[in-house]
Amino acid sequence: MNPRLMILLAVLLVFLPGAVEAREIRLNKGEVFRDRDLTVICEGAPGTVSDLVQPIAVRECQYWDDFSKKCLFEKTIHSYGEVECVEECQYWDSFSNTCDYTSKCTFYPQQEAFVLKTCTEFDDHNRKCLKTREEKIRAGR
Repeated sequence: MNPRLMILLAVLLVFLPGAVEAREIRLNKGEVFRDRDLTVICEGAPGTVSDLVQPIAVRECQYWDDFSKKCLFEKTIHSYGEVECVEECQYWDSFSNTCDYTSKCTFYPQQEAFVLKTCTEFDDHNRKCLKTREEKIRAGR
């Protein structure tokens, strides 16, 4: 090995011990780290939706009992901006006044979209959903 290179490496090891040690610092969103003339601010990834973003959910009576003056089943309307997804009873048993299958909305904040899961084939005898379908719901698309 070249003697000049060995001297340079020895000088670096003596005078720059911090350069040889590896440091790892983990920051949560909004935290700040300062070390001499270095400042690191964790703001989150650019262009992403905040983790705190949640759709608004409004409940509305879907099945009303006129005799008892009570709501038997409430549907839920989820809204995010211009996008709406409705969880409602798809298969209602009027004999027992129960819902056998309710559609389901799942919100994905990164895509600003909902996925609506519905029953496309229902077995009336066994009161069960045999086949489901998922549909993506986004604004303006």
